[in-house]
Amino acid sequence: MAGTEEPLWRELSGWRGAEGAKTFPYDAVIDHLREVGKHFLSPRLLALLDTCRQSLAERTGEGDTYLARFLDVLLDKYDGSYDYPSYTGLPLFQQSAPEPAEPAGNWTATRHRRDRLVLLLLADLIEFEQLVLDGTPADPQGALPDPALLGKRLRLAVRVMEPAALRVLDSAVDPVSVAATPGRTPARPLAMAVLAAAADEERLLLRTSVQPVYVLHDEYLFLRVLQTFETTFAFMSRTLDAAVRALTGEQPGDAATLIASVADVLRESLPLFSLLATMQPESFQVFRQYTDGASAIQSEGYKTFETYCSTPARARLDSPAFTAVPRVREAVLAGRETVQGTWEDVVASGWLTEQDAGAVRAAARQLEAVHQRWKQTHYRLAVRMIGERTGTGSTEGVPYLKSVIANRLFPAVQSGPSPVAGPALEQQPAAG
Repeated sequence: MAGTEEPLWRELSGWRGAEGAKTFPYDAVIDHLREVGKHFLSPRLLALLDTCRQSLAERTGEGDTYLARFLDVLLDKYDGSYDYPSYTGLPLFQQSAPEPAEPAGNWTATRHRRDRLVLLLLADLIEFEQLVLDGTPADPQGALPDPALLGKRLRLAVRVMEPAALRVLDSAVDPVSVAATPGRTPARPLAMAVLAAAADEERLLLRTSVQPVYVLHDEYLFLRVLQTFETTFAFMSRTLDAAVRALTGEQPGDAATLIASVADVLRESLPLFSLLATMQPESFQVFRQYTDGASAIQSEGYKTFETYCSTPARARLDSPAFTAVPRVREAVLAGRETVQGTWEDVVASGWLTEQDAGAVRAAARQLEAVHQRWKQTHYRLAVRMIGERTGTGSTEGVPYLKSVIANRLFPAVQSGPSPVAGPALEQQPAAG
C-alpha cells in the first residue's frame, strides 16, 4: 500500500461529514494518484471516493459542480466509463453553463480565452519539468528524462507559447527576438509570469486535470499536450461557427478573417508535435498499456472542427472515426451548417462579392495547407512512437492515420475556378 493512502483515507473519511466542496482534500487525492497511477488505485479507496460522490450529490442536490466532475473523471475506470475525454480530463475544462455564441466580429475574445488556457497548460508543464532540473522531481517520476532532453522540451513548449504570449501578456516576450529566433524566450520567467496571473479556479484546474494512469514521468507531458490540442480545437470550432454566421450576415467578407485566424492558430500549434516527440518511446509503450479504451479517435473537439469545414461523406460518417463520437455525428446528420456549404449558397445567391469569395477561398486554402502539414506530422510521430502496433483502445493506429492524409477539409476548394465562376466539386470525406 502506498505511503499516502492511509492519510488520504482518514481525510476522505473525515470529509464525508463536512459542509460543501471547498474542504475536499484535492491535494491529498492528487498526490496519491500521481504516486501510484489511476489504474492502480486500491478498490477500497475507489469505493470510499464513490461514497464521497454520493454524499456530495445528497448534500448539494446537483451534479454539475467542479467537484462532481472531478470525481467522475477520477472514478472513470471504477464506473466503466473510461474513455479519451475522461483520460484527458476534458470535463474539468467545461464551464458549468455553455458559452453563448459570440458575434462574428468578437472572435478575438474567443482566441484570447484559448491563448490564456494554452499558456497556463504549458507554463504548468514547464514548472513540472523544471523540478527535475532542480533535482526535486514531483510524481510521477519514473524514467526521468536527461537534462538535455528536458532543455529541448522547455524550448519547444516556449515556442508554442510565444505567439499566444505576444497577444495576451504585456512585456513577457520580446517580439523582435521571437521573430528572429522562435523558442528562445527563457522558459522559467515566462512560466512564472503566466502562473502569477492565474485565478484560484485556474490553479485548481491545473492541479487536478493531470491524472496519469501509471507512474512514468512522461505521461504528464503527454496529457498536457493533448489538452493543449483540445483547447485549440475548441477555439477552431467556435471560430468556424462564427465564420458560418458571418457568411449570412451583413459583412460576409469577415468570414475570410475568421478562417485565416483558424489557420494561424493551427500553424502555431504545429510545434506541439515536436514537443510530444520528446516523450521517450519506451515510457509511452509502458503507460499506454493502461490507456486501453481511451483513443484520440474519440476526440469530439477535432471532429467538430472537421465538420464545421464541410459535411463528411456518408461512408466516413458511418466509419469508426465518427461512430466513436456519436454526438458530433448526430449534429452532422441533423444538418450542421458548414463553411463550404454556406459559402456555396451565398455565392449562388449573389450575396458574396467576387472579391470576398476570393478572400474566403484563399483563407480556406491556407487552412487546408496547414492541416495537411498537421496530418503528415501526426503520422510521422505515430510511426516513431507506436510503429505497426494498434492504436490505443485497439484502434487501427498508424494505418488509419496514413489512410486519411489525402482527405480534405474543403473538397470544393481546389486549384480550379472559384465557385463564383463554376460549380462545387463532388463531396469527399474530410480528414482526421
